[in-house]
Parts: sequence; C-alpha cells; structure tokens
Amino acid sequence: MEENCLTQLQALQLHLDCLFTDENGRMAFVNEPWGSVSPAPLLFVGQTLQGEILWRFGRRASAAFIEAAEGLLHRGEKKLPAYQKALFAGRCSQENCFYFSGRASLEPGCRLLGEDDLPLLLAAFPDCGEELAAAQPYTGAFCGGELVCICRSVRKGRAHESGIETLPAFRRRGYALTALKSWTAAVLAQGAVPLYSALLQNTASLQLAQKAGYQPYAQGFQIWESGL
Repeated sequence: MEENCLTQLQALQLHLDCLFTDENGRMAFVNEPWGSVSPAPLLFVGQTLQGEILWRFGRRASAAFIEAAEGLLHRGEKKLPAYQKALFAGRCSQENCFYFSGRASLEPGCRLLGEDDLPLLLAAFPDCGEELAAAQPYTGAFCGGELVCICRSVRKGRAHESGIETLPAFRRRGYALTALKSWTAAVLAQGAVPLYSALLQNTASLQLAQKAGYQPYAQGFQIWESGL
C-alpha cells in the first residue's frame, strides 16, 4: 500500500476497529482473534499527529461518565490528566501508534508458522499455543534451529496489529526486528494494513517500530474501570 493511500485519521480508525469489538457503536470487548471476554475500556481517545481526534465509549460507561467526558471532548481537551481528574479515572494507559506503508519481505532466519509447528511453538512459548490458528499470519525467528521470537496478528479487523514475544536470553539481538519485518510482509501479502502500537513507557518497543520502517501517526489513551 502506498503511503498516500491512508490518512492518519483513517489509520487511527483502523486501529480502533482492531482493538475492540463494536456493539451498537460502543466498545464491548477486547478484540482478540481467538476470542475474548475481557471488557473494553470505558473510553478510548486518539489524536493524530495532525491534531484530529477520534473517540469511542465502552458499553459499560455510565450516562454520567459519558456526559462528563463529552464536555471535555467537545471543548477539544486532549490531555489525559484532565480526564483523570474530571472522570475520577481508574486504570489508564497511553500508547503511540504506527502504521506501515511500502514494501517488506520475509527476513533470513524467519518463516511462517502453521499447524505442524504447534509442538515447536509450545516448547518455546507454552502460553501461545491456543492462538496459532487464529492469529495468522504467524512468523517465527530462529537461532540454530531454536524458535526464539514470534510475531503474530493479536488484533484483527480491516487491519492487523502485531504482537511480539522474544525469549529472555535472545532479547536485544535483532530477532524481534526480523520477526516484525517478516510479519509485516505476510500481512501486506494478504492485502491488509500492518499496524503497531506500544505503551509510551515502552521505549524499546517504540524504537523497534521505527527500526522496522513503521511511521507514527497518532497517540491514544484508554480509561478503564477500576479493578479491571
């Protein structure tokens, strides 16, 4: 996909559609391809680098919460602390958002993982076996025949969001970068848009996105119910 085919606001909409399931215009659940019963946040607010704002409420948000939040939104408030104060916010998170436009290819030392690779995946990442079929495309990076890093589609909609796991002993050795690049190529081959997001405090993850050629387009924050 060429860079000028996707605006920042369009990318942000794709990101939001990937993150949460929709129920009558409200966020319902965290959108995981293998199924999820985790409630969506009460509020998502994203702002493109060009200043455009996109928001959506969760289905568990009360009328009073929505009224107070809309007052801030319609005034153009963009900073999380103002929402935390006005909404008596519980758990909050902030993220940077990236998308990829251009070309990518499968990297040396990486390959796509399929059903036949389930024993290999379980041996290296035992908590990830149940997602193999649903989170395709699923790429693996290898060292001496050992699976050391995986990158797969942990959120799916009209675009795909990446999720990366690397064995501790192999971190900061380039495996996450090759796995991400290979996953990016696989997503593009399906005609989908590769997306990447990371928490603001996760410096290593933010740097990884840029090394892989991903472009920042927005920041977002989420407000969750207390205790979730």
